[in-house]
Formats: sequence, structure tokens, C-alpha cells
Amino acid sequence: MSKNDNNNGFLVGLTFGLTFGFLSGILLAPKSGKHTRAIIMDTSREWKEKAEELTTNTKDRLSNAAKMGKKTVVQLKEEDFDNLDLDNENL
Repeated sequence: MSKNDNNNGFLVGLTFGLTFGFLSGILLAPKSGKHTRAIIMDTSREWKEKAEELTTNTKDRLSNAAKMGKKTVVQLKEEDFDNLDLDNENL
């Protein structure tokens, strides 16, 4: 087993443990079911909003990066590739 597999297993176990502990703590807390469900709903809405915000930000950043990459390729093609000697054996 490689070192990377060990790290992935640890991270999966850590994530599972944190999630299980969080849910157990909320569900076993000495509060009424109605209050606990309200907390869970509020928390899930917050997480959903954060996930949507992160997704939107990531899409915007990837779009900008793609535009910049296309612009760079066009510039390279116009400036450098025309002068590049591809038959040169030293490349």
C-alpha cells in the first residue's frame, strides 16, 4: 500500500468520524426534537448557501482562467509560433 493510500484512508476516516460525532452530538443533546430539527434545518440551509456561493465563485474563476488561457494561446500563436522553427533537431 502506498503512502498516498494511507493518507486518503485517514482523511476518509476523519471525515466520517467528524460527521458521525457532529450528528450524534446534535441528536443526543438534551433538547426537544422540535428544537433539534430546527437547528438541523438552519445548519443545512447555511451549508447549502455556502456550497452554492463556493460553486458560483469557482465557476467564475474557472471561466476567467479559461478566457485568460485562450488569450495567451492566441498571443503565443500570433507572436512566437510563426517564428518557431519546428524542423530544428535541437528542440
